Amino acid sequence: MAGSSKKKSPLRRPSTGGARVNRGAAGPRYGVISLVAQLIDLLNLFDGPADAVISRFFKDHPELGGRDRPVVAEAAYCWLRYRYRINHLAQSGEGGPTVMRQAKLALLWSGAPEAIWSAGRSEDNEWLSRVIHVPVDNLSQEPKTCLPAWLYEQITTEFGPDRALSFAQAVLSAAPLDLRVNTLKASTQEVVAGLAAQGIEVLPIAGLEDGLRAVGKPVVGRTEMFQEGLFEVQDAGSQWVSKLVAPRRGDLVIDFCAGAGGKTLAVAAAMKNTGRVVALDTSERRLQKFRPRAARSGMSNFYTMVINDEADPRLNKYFSKADRVVVDVPCSGMGTLRRNPDLKFRQGPQGVAELVEKQKSILHHACQLVKPDGRLVYITCSVLKQENEEIVEWFLANNPEFRLRRWTEVLNPADRPASADQTADTFRLWPEDGESDGFFAAVLQRSKS
Repeated sequence: MAGSSKKKSPLRRPSTGGARVNRGAAGPRYGVISLVAQLIDLLNLFDGPADAVISRFFKDHPELGGRDRPVVAEAAYCWLRYRYRINHLAQSGEGGPTVMRQAKLALLWSGAPEAIWSAGRSEDNEWLSRVIHVPVDNLSQEPKTCLPAWLYEQITTEFGPDRALSFAQAVLSAAPLDLRVNTLKASTQEVVAGLAAQGIEVLPIAGLEDGLRAVGKPVVGRTEMFQEGLFEVQDAGSQWVSKLVAPRRGDLVIDFCAGAGGKTLAVAAAMKNTGRVVALDTSERRLQKFRPRAARSGMSNFYTMVINDEADPRLNKYFSKADRVVVDVPCSGMGTLRRNPDLKFRQGPQGVAELVEKQKSILHHACQLVKPDGRLVYITCSVLKQENEEIVEWFLANNPEFRLRRWTEVLNPADRPASADQTADTFRLWPEDGESDGFFAAVLQRSKS
C-alpha cells in the first residue's frame, strides 16, 4: 500500500468471497474480463457519475446475471480507486491489450475468484505474476498515491505530507455501510434485533446513539424494516454534521440545499415531527427522491420547494424567520472518494474555484433567512481548506452580525466523534481517522439584534 517502505503492491489481496461467478468453461470467465474492459473504456471517458455509467452498462448487457454483476461492479470501482497504479502497471510489459490487463488487475484487487482473472491470454497471466512483486515505493507520485497531482499537492500544502499520504491510503478502501435508526418509528435495539433475525449483523458507532455499521455489505434496501422506514442508509460523518444543527422542538429549519434529504430526515427525527422543516433545492429530480423517503420515515412536518437559484425571490417570506438554516453546499466531494472515486478525475482546480464562488453566493443569500439568535450550519463533504475554513473566514469578514460558535459547545461530550479535533472551532472529519467520509462543518450564530 502507499506510504510504507515495507509493503508491496497489494496485488495479492484475498478474495472477499462475497460475489460468485458463473462456473462454466473458460470462455464465460474470459467474457467477464472482456466486459470489465469494456466498462473501463466507458468509465475512462468521465462524462458522468460512475454509478450512472455502471447502471447503464448493466442495462445494455443483460447477459450479466445477478452473480456476475457484483464482480464487474467491484472491479470497476477498484479500477477507479487504483486507476493511476493499474494503468501504469498494465503498460509495463510486451503484448496484450492494455485495457484487458487493467481489467485483470482490477478483478484481482477487488477480490474476484482466481478462475476469473487467470482466464484468457497466457501472456497477460505471465505479466500479472511479474507485477505483483513491484514495490509501491518504487513508483512515481500518481501511481504510488493514486491521487491526481493537483489534489495530492494541495492537501500536502494545506496539511502536510503525512496527512496527504494517510488520506491517499484511506480513500483506496471502500466505505463501510452505515445506518441511522429512525427514532420516529423504532429504537436502536429493535433495529439491531430485527436485522439480526434476517442474518444481518450491525455494530454500534461510538458517539452516535442512533448510528449502526453493518458487517460486510448486506443488501439492506430490500428488507421490510427499510421499506417500512425504520432506518436509513447514512454515512456516520453525515449523521454527525446533522447533529450539529441541534434543532429544538417547534423550530423552523430550512435545509437550503436539501438534495435527496438524508440530513433533512435526520433533523426532522431529532425534532420528533414538531415544528417545520423546509427542504429547498434547485433540482426537482433530487426532491422527488426525498419525498418518498420522507413518507416512508413517517415525517409529516416538512415542505419542499424547487427554487430557481439561491436568489429566488420566493424565499423573501422566510427572511429573518428561520431558527436554523442548513447549508450543505455543492462542493468538490473530495471527502467522499471512497464511495465516489471518479470525482478525483472529474474535478480539478478550475472546477473547485468555480464551486467556491457558488458557495459564497449561496451563503450570502442563505444567511438572510436566519432569525436573530438563530444559527446557520455550513457543511461540505470536502477536505480542502479552500472550500472550508477559507469560506468561513470570508463569510465572517463580510457578515459581522454572525460569530463562529465552537462545535464542542453544540455537541455533548458523549455525542462527539473521538477523531475530531476537540480544540478546534470548526468541525472536521477525515476518512482515515474515524472511518467516515471526510466532512467539514461550521456553526455560525447570528446576534440577538
